[in-house]
Amino acid sequence: MSKESEPYDVAIVGAGVVGCALAFELSRYQLRVSLLDKNYDVGEGTSKGNSAIIHTGFDAVPGTLESQLVTRASRRWPELARKLKIPFRQNGALLLALDGDQARQLPKLYKKALANGVDDVEMIGPDELRRLEPHAAPTARGGLLVPRESIIDPFMVPIAFAEAAVANGVDLLLGRHVVGVASASEAVKMIIVDGDTPIRSRIVVNVAGLGSRRLTETYRGEQFDINPRRGQFLVYDRNTGSLIERILLPVPTAKTKGKLVTPTIFGNLLAGPTAEDLPLDDPEATSTTLEGLLDVSESAIRMCPPLSNHRPVAAYAGARCNCSGGSYQIRVGDGGHRGMLTVTGVRSTGLTSSPALAEYLVERMQREGWLTRTRDLTAGDGRPATAWPGWWLHPFDNPERVAAHPDYGRMLCFCEQISRQEIVDALDSPRCPPTLDAVKRRTRALMGRCQGFNCLIRVAELIGQHRGMPLENVTKRGPGSELLPHGNPAETMTGRTP
Repeated sequence: MSKESEPYDVAIVGAGVVGCALAFELSRYQLRVSLLDKNYDVGEGTSKGNSAIIHTGFDAVPGTLESQLVTRASRRWPELARKLKIPFRQNGALLLALDGDQARQLPKLYKKALANGVDDVEMIGPDELRRLEPHAAPTARGGLLVPRESIIDPFMVPIAFAEAAVANGVDLLLGRHVVGVASASEAVKMIIVDGDTPIRSRIVVNVAGLGSRRLTETYRGEQFDINPRRGQFLVYDRNTGSLIERILLPVPTAKTKGKLVTPTIFGNLLAGPTAEDLPLDDPEATSTTLEGLLDVSESAIRMCPPLSNHRPVAAYAGARCNCSGGSYQIRVGDGGHRGMLTVTGVRSTGLTSSPALAEYLVERMQREGWLTRTRDLTAGDGRPATAWPGWWLHPFDNPERVAAHPDYGRMLCFCEQISRQEIVDALDSPRCPPTLDAVKRRTRALMGRCQGFNCLIRVAELIGQHRGMPLENVTKRGPGSELLPHGNPAETMTGRTP
């Protein structure tokens, strides 16, 4: 991109779930938009490690921006998931009071839910609780039934937002390490990219998550303190999926929503997370620990005792962005610069609130007079039916598809029953995922019981064949994570092009 080219109307730094949702919302208007991230896939940072729940906001602080956005978004998600072809199920949740002190908090939590506009909650006693969830803690004194709490494919959310945005004309610029913003006070800002041509834009939105503070310092925005809050999770095998139907929630504390046990949209059970505050830039922020995983295991067994007879098949940790100033810190005209927007501290509910938060940010930009919203009548509001992931609607159940493409009948990942053609379909998708992790998040290959032991090399070979590069240049998540200990994948990866 030359200096003489027309600047973008909006450049979004950070392709997590909020950045991708914002790109999708902006793509519906007659605007020139770019979405940048240092990683080689969308949703590669905080957004890939969460509890995969769409919250109703029943336990949020009433009257806060977070409460308003989560409540609004939760009612939109069933239709939005259908349009974007994201697997979604409204299975409800039960907040468990495991002792007398917690039982005495239920009326207060019930009133808070009503204050947040969640008017379909119901307080239930121990007999009704055990009827609904026979395998929940037998000592529970009662609970709060929240029917609209839902589960979703968390990996597909930023992917779907980004693909729909790209289809509407947004430039997706991955593998771009943004080191700063220059000329922030000018009408056109310069986004400085390490080793690449600067990107010019009239508006810059900083939604870089745990990188947001470092970026803010380059344009002298308002100071804030953030840190990674590590959440460790355990994933149980599919044979546990029938133990519970609803999400089992603990009574929340002032610091955290607590460690839950939830069915996943993929058919197994998930337990966690912990809430461990670590220093910013701590390399261990997404590492699991024995102490943390034992804590998760003990909590899970306390809420669902039959889990003591099952062993986890995987563990992971996510690092959510905790801000000392509180959640949902939004600075419009940050640092006194017209056209600079900083968004940080979107912690536990960002997956849920992302579409409503995107609308809110666009409304704020319009109110400031930064942009004019003129609908693009050619812009789509979803993805085609072919975008449904194969693990959700198995191609091998459709004889016509198998007859047309026999590779739908040739399994590549046996744990998750993912065929060779499904991997090819992912590689041919609009984003053209360049890494093993990117393919994994789109198809669930490598995510099964064996965790890739049996299919890793076959998936990597297929990526290499499809992209015309040797096996040693295939990476897990981009340069520096090569499958084999040599090669120069930076020379062959095309993730650096829009």
